[in-house]
Amino acid sequence: MDSFLIQRATRRQATFAGAIALLILLTLAVAAPRAGLQWPAISPFMPMCALTVFTTASIAAFLLGAQFTVTRQPMLGALGGAYAFTALAVALQLLTFPGVFSPTGLFGAHPTSAGWMWVFWHGGFPLFVIVAVLMRDRFSSDAIASGHVSLWAWLLIGGPVVVGVLLCSFAVLTNLPPPLHADNRDNPIAVVLWAINAIAVLTVVASGRLRAVLDVWLAIAALACLTDTTLNLLSTDRFTVGWYVARLFSMFAPGVLVCVLVWEVTALYRRLFEAHVSLRQASVRDALTGLYNRAYFNEQIVSQLGAAQRSGQPLSLVMVDVDHFKRYNDAFGHLKGDACLAAVAHALAGVVRRPADFIARYGGEEFVVVLPETDANDAMALAERAREAVLRLRIEATAPSRYVTVSAGCATSVPGSGALSIDTLVETADAALYRAKAAGRNLVMTAQPAPGAFT
Repeated sequence: MDSFLIQRATRRQATFAGAIALLILLTLAVAAPRAGLQWPAISPFMPMCALTVFTTASIAAFLLGAQFTVTRQPMLGALGGAYAFTALAVALQLLTFPGVFSPTGLFGAHPTSAGWMWVFWHGGFPLFVIVAVLMRDRFSSDAIASGHVSLWAWLLIGGPVVVGVLLCSFAVLTNLPPPLHADNRDNPIAVVLWAINAIAVLTVVASGRLRAVLDVWLAIAALACLTDTTLNLLSTDRFTVGWYVARLFSMFAPGVLVCVLVWEVTALYRRLFEAHVSLRQASVRDALTGLYNRAYFNEQIVSQLGAAQRSGQPLSLVMVDVDHFKRYNDAFGHLKGDACLAAVAHALAGVVRRPADFIARYGGEEFVVVLPETDANDAMALAERAREAVLRLRIEATAPSRYVTVSAGCATSVPGSGALSIDTLVETADAALYRAKAAGRNLVMTAQPAPGAFT
C-alpha cells in the first residue's frame, strides 16, 4: 500500500489547505507594507524560534527518512534531506549569530557569518525541495533495490547535511561582505534568493498539480518559506513587524509537514488496530454461520468456568444438533445444506440475548450455547425457545419430518466443593442431546443439577 503522503488528497484536505494558503497570503499582504515598523524587542524570541525550527525540521527529516526506507520513494528521501539541511543550517546560524552564545558568535565567526548562513538556509531548503520534486518525476520506487535503501538514505539525507557543513565552514572561514542590505531591490543575492523560493512553489504546484497529500502540504510549506524570505528581505532589521512575522513562518514551514506526518502515523496505528480487530474477529468466527467457532468456545469456556467457581453461580450448556442433516444434504445438495445451517444459526442467535451468553458452532451441524449464571430450568426454557425458533423457519425437509428441526441437550453445573470438569459438562450435555434424538428428535432434554458436579 502506498504511503499516506503519496495518496490522492481528499476534497476536505484540499479545502483546508487552500484556506491556510489564503491565510498566509493575507498575512503577507498585511505585514509587507509594515515590514519595517519597529516592535518591542523580545531578545529570547530568536533563539526560541531557532530551537523550534531545529526540532521540527529534525523530526520531519527523521519521519520522511523512515517513510523512504519503507516505500523507497526517492522524493521522500530527498525531502528528508531538505529538512535535515534546514535543521543544521538554522542551528549553525544561531551558533554563529553575534551576541547569542558569544559576542562575535562561536567557531570564530565573522560578523557577517550568521547572515550568510541565513541566506544558505533560505536558499538551500527550496532548492532541495525542487530537487526532490524533480526526482519523483525521474525516479520511481522500483529504481531503488531493497538492498540499496540504506546507501540511498545516506546519499539523499546525508548529502544535504554535508553541503550544510561545507557552507557553514565557508561562511565562518571567509570574511565576506554582508549578503543583504536595508534596501534589497537591486541586490542580486536577494533577487536570486527570492526567485529560488518562488520557483520552488511553482515547481511543487506544477509537478503534482496538488493531487497528492504530499503535494498539497509541501506547497503550503514552500509558500510559508517564500513568505518568510519575502518579509526578511523587506526588513533586515531585528524586532520589526516583518522580522517577527517572518520568524513565525520559519517555524510554520517545517511544522506543517510534521503535523501531517504525525497524523499519518496516527492513521497508520488506527488502520493497524482495525486490521488487528478484523483479524481477531475472523479468527474466532465461523465463516459459514458467522457464529463463534470451536476454538473460541474452547478458550471462553475456561474463563466462564473460573468465573462460575469464584462466584458460586451455576453455568449451563446447551448442545443443539440439526435433525437428519446428512439426509437433508443428500437430498438437496451441499449449497442448500450450507444455507440451512446459516438460517438455523441465525435463528439460534436470536434467542441468545444477554451480553455474557454466547453461541458457537461446535462442529458440522452441531451448536453449543454457553449460559453463565443460568440454572437448569432457565437453560431448558432457552433451549425450547431455540427449538421453536428453528421450527418457525419452515425450511422444507424430507421425511420423516416436513420441516427442518433441531434437538437439544442441556447440562448445568452448580459449583460446590468438588473439582469441576469442562469435559464432564460437555459430555453430559451431549448425552442429553442424544437422549432427545433417541426419543424421536425435535425435543429438548436436560439433566438435574447436582452440587459440585456437572450433570
